[in-house]
Amino acid sequence: MKKPRPGKSTPNLPSPSSEGELRELASRLADMDDNALDAQLLVTFREARDNGTVPADAGFFLVAHILLAMADEAIAEDAQVLELGRELEKMEQDYGLLEDAAWGSGEAPEEWEALCRQYDIACDEARATFFREYGEQEMAELFLHDRASFIRRFENGRGFFHGLPMAPDFLN
Repeated sequence: MKKPRPGKSTPNLPSPSSEGELRELASRLADMDDNALDAQLLVTFREARDNGTVPADAGFFLVAHILLAMADEAIAEDAQVLELGRELEKMEQDYGLLEDAAWGSGEAPEEWEALCRQYDIACDEARATFFREYGEQEMAELFLHDRASFIRRFENGRGFFHGLPMAPDFLN
């Protein structure tokens, strides 16, 4: 999913009420680029959440899910994330870690583990900044300062649509 630019307009798509309208909607969605499609999904998911079309946690999940996907693409361009990523790569090279290899449990140097924690914090802060840029201040605060509540609401909402629990590594 691609990050739409804040404030970029998206096509006004009607709610389908007949098979013909549904086919027309599907055709218009297929013609959208990734940015426009993500933006339309965000608008639609917010509307479902804000209008109470789905339970509160289900709406939270819909909005959080699309924003996390969009944010994960956007943080690849974050200056601090890029810099820390380069530092991690250099440190791995300096220690002789082969590309696509990983240290076993307890084998990584303490400096590398500390830098990984800084990298994870920078990624989380960049995601929260992205949430704020898209008007989701409460979600950003939960993500940064009350991750357990964020995960609980996300998982409760995900369960509304998908049932069985999952292990969302990116939320830990």
